[in-house]
Amino acid sequence: MATNPPKRQTPKPNSSVIAWLLDSDPSIGWQVMRDLTGAPAEQVAAERARVATEGVGARLLALQSSDGRWSGAAWHHGWDSTMHVLLLLRDLGLDPASDQARRAVGLGRDHVTWKGCAPQECDDLVAL
Repeated sequence: MATNPPKRQTPKPNSSVIAWLLDSDPSIGWQVMRDLTGAPAEQVAAERARVATEGVGARLLALQSSDGRWSGAAWHHGWDSTMHVLLLLRDLGLDPASDQARRAVGLGRDHVTWKGCAPQECDDLVAL
């Protein structure tokens, strides 16, 4: 005999928490607007565009050196390498079509040597 499980109701987020999140970094704000407030797509896009010019996204972009790298390395085990910062900028919501994103990626494409790893080195990386 089949039973019907009780319906789960998702609690509504506290409006003061939403206000606090919206008052934080644009990388958080645009996602809150999209996922929690149901804001129109144009407002979400406008907030997301701020990732390139304000807050942590702008700070990370400003740390890129003229040779296209962050931390002097294309990749290493720390989270401040070029690869990791580019992934973080993507996760923060940096618009790939923005001038800032195009500049950052262009510097990396034109100046960073993306070396593969030898079989032994790859084995060592997988073991980590």
